[in-house]
Amino acid sequence: MKTLWKQGSELHPTFAPINGCLKEDWFLLPCELKLQRAHALTLRAAGILTEAECASIIDAVEAIAREFTGACAPDSPAEDIHTWIEGQLHSRVGDAGKKIHTARSRNDQVATLLKMFVIDAGGRLGERFRSLAVACCARAKAWSDLIFPLQTHCQFAAPGSVGFWSLRYASAFDEVRRGFERGVSSWRRACPLGSGAVAGSSIPIDRAIQAKQLGFEEPSVNALQATSTRDECLELLGIAVRGALHLQSLATDVIAFSQTPFSWTRYPGAFGTGSSMMPNKMNPDAMELLRGECNAILAAHGHAVMLLKGLPSGYNRDLQCIKPVVRDAADKLEALCEMTTEFVKALDFEPDRLAQSMGMGAIDATLRMERKVLEGMPLRDAHHEVAEEVQHAATGDGGRVEDATGADATAYRTFGGASPAQTRRIAEALLVELEQNQS
Repeated sequence: MKTLWKQGSELHPTFAPINGCLKEDWFLLPCELKLQRAHALTLRAAGILTEAECASIIDAVEAIAREFTGACAPDSPAEDIHTWIEGQLHSRVGDAGKKIHTARSRNDQVATLLKMFVIDAGGRLGERFRSLAVACCARAKAWSDLIFPLQTHCQFAAPGSVGFWSLRYASAFDEVRRGFERGVSSWRRACPLGSGAVAGSSIPIDRAIQAKQLGFEEPSVNALQATSTRDECLELLGIAVRGALHLQSLATDVIAFSQTPFSWTRYPGAFGTGSSMMPNKMNPDAMELLRGECNAILAAHGHAVMLLKGLPSGYNRDLQCIKPVVRDAADKLEALCEMTTEFVKALDFEPDRLAQSMGMGAIDATLRMERKVLEGMPLRDAHHEVAEEVQHAATGDGGRVEDATGADATAYRTFGGASPAQTRRIAEALLVELEQNQS
């Protein structure tokens, strides 16, 4: 198959497979087909294609979509998806297919395709994080009366509820969802198609037609910028990193809660495995794998940054390498979100084990200090006095630590924003908002 460029010699056999990227490009096929249709309509408006030629190209595009959407990449000598598509159009509609590349370059094509993919991926990931936030909200309501020790520095710190803990993740995942939503809105503004190789084309096409057909608000204003950058890829991966970090924190929390000394969780067996040697083991594999696999998302962002670092203006072939990075990161994060959503729905806790933990670590200390403050004692004096009481209790020299599971348990249920009632109110309000924002 002929390339879209002309060269007198064959590519060296060590270079040809590195140069070719049809299989790596194949995930962009749906976007490529939309682009071909939009460009055909633009060329028709410019008088480059006749009405009949435009119709034949659009019919061929639809036929290719029916035949190849969802299929594996074909075994073809085409060096990339652009070459393959043009070859298909030429074979199906004749000379009209030779006109389709008028007033464009592969440079603006691939910039547009990637932007379209990022918009779609951002929408899908936003929906995944919305579903995850909904699951965490629902569990926050269900767990709002399960009182347990909240921690700082991995030490018991203050009373709260499992619901309050779950709401922490509902809020975080909702913020990630909002990030994707804002990103998609921004990425839809400017359409790179029509930027040509570097400075547009002397052929007078109406770029607004392309932009509208592809779901953008308007054409990009600077062809050099449009073909040089992959800002939307970096932004997508940056938001993905935020989501991955929160997923890793969730995984680490659950792993810690499931340790034998705590045994706070009823870890769902469908998300764990046993030991090949030790019959007593139930390992939190899903959470360990979640924590490990999220590192690929973090690495993808760093990989993309390094690919773009120091590139001169104008298209550079380095940019080819960012495509699989973005695709794989988006696919992986979507799968991890889906698994985590189902895991959260299946996870539960052991109330008796949680209650036992409330008598450890003097977690009533802040409440005792604040009661003294309300009675008129200066905060610093109250802090020192309670600190001494805690120290004496720990060394057996006197003092006491109140029993969180006894008569004073109600105090733990009114600890500021961590109270069960407040947790339920916030969870219910967030659920309403999430349902309103459902795609």
